[in-house]
Amino acid sequence: MEIHEAINNLIKTLSRISETKPFLSQLPEIPLEEEGHEVEVVGSLDISKLNSLTSLHEANDENCPPFTSYSYLDSSSRTLNVRGANIHIASLYANVNGTHEMIPANVIQPFIGVKASKDVLLSLESSLPFVRVKNPNGYYYTEEYKDDNILDELRISLENYAINKGNLTIVDGPIYPGPYLPSVGEPYRSAYVKLILERKVDKLVGIVKRLSMTRKLTRLKTDLSKIKIDLPRINASDDVVMQYWGKDKEVFISPVLKELFFLDGNKTLTRYMVYVKVRDSVFRVESADLNLLCRGVSTALKDVSVRGIPTFIEIADKMSRKLSASALLLTFSLAKQFLGVNYDDWNRVNQANLELME
Repeated sequence: MEIHEAINNLIKTLSRISETKPFLSQLPEIPLEEEGHEVEVVGSLDISKLNSLTSLHEANDENCPPFTSYSYLDSSSRTLNVRGANIHIASLYANVNGTHEMIPANVIQPFIGVKASKDVLLSLESSLPFVRVKNPNGYYYTEEYKDDNILDELRISLENYAINKGNLTIVDGPIYPGPYLPSVGEPYRSAYVKLILERKVDKLVGIVKRLSMTRKLTRLKTDLSKIKIDLPRINASDDVVMQYWGKDKEVFISPVLKELFFLDGNKTLTRYMVYVKVRDSVFRVESADLNLLCRGVSTALKDVSVRGIPTFIEIADKMSRKLSASALLLTFSLAKQFLGVNYDDWNRVNQANLELME
């Protein structure tokens, strides 16, 4: 059997199975206390025509016009290991009403985090103000601190810098970043809480394009039979649920969902969101304001790429990755000259070079 025939047989067989089993695996059960925030249906957007469209080009509703002026942004991050110290590098691309702001290219903000022994961090802290050596609450990035959290904290800090300028902004990602906080231990939870509370969300819309690991649509608290919503009850990730829900439609929009985002104690934040299916892609639009949510969906649908994702989101994603790739290559070049590098770092550099050539 030739390779083409083997792969063709596999894909066609999986396709047949998916007709009766839309999700081809079994997602792990999530303990009740970690299952996530409460989600309920609260209505539908005033873009009622969209779910009956036969063509994306018809998507233009006078009741919910797209934004005429807005900023958009995304962040990226990379890691290099040098003699036991992890150098974390973050980047940000923001188009602020037509003006390009790029970190670390033309805007001076702390964009590097270093994880090392306490004495090394103290030495860096006293001489390099653009390097972060501790989390937002003053906990040092010593050997036991989780690398993924350092990367999160760097990216969120850069995003907050751009968001808090006060412009109407669309961010590539959720409006409240981070995991389900009640399941996060210290010192990480309080760092997320501080960064989230520092973020101004009154003029913010979020577009989330990675949905293969989220299950909000299977956690709805609303009795859907009472509001005549035919949501498929399958234990699947949100992207699969939406593809199944909106099958045979080029554009499909879910009802408006309300989610309570739990912080510390009894403090909660509210976000509204809808899921949007465009051809074979699914993304989620979020906002703390229903009017911004509606106009954010219209803006996202106004100009989508061939992949079914808003073009401006793809631009911000690509630019931020190129910025972090460039910073990684520069760091690698200097580290190779003065400190030495390891095998994994060569692989990271190869990946960065590929992304720069895209």
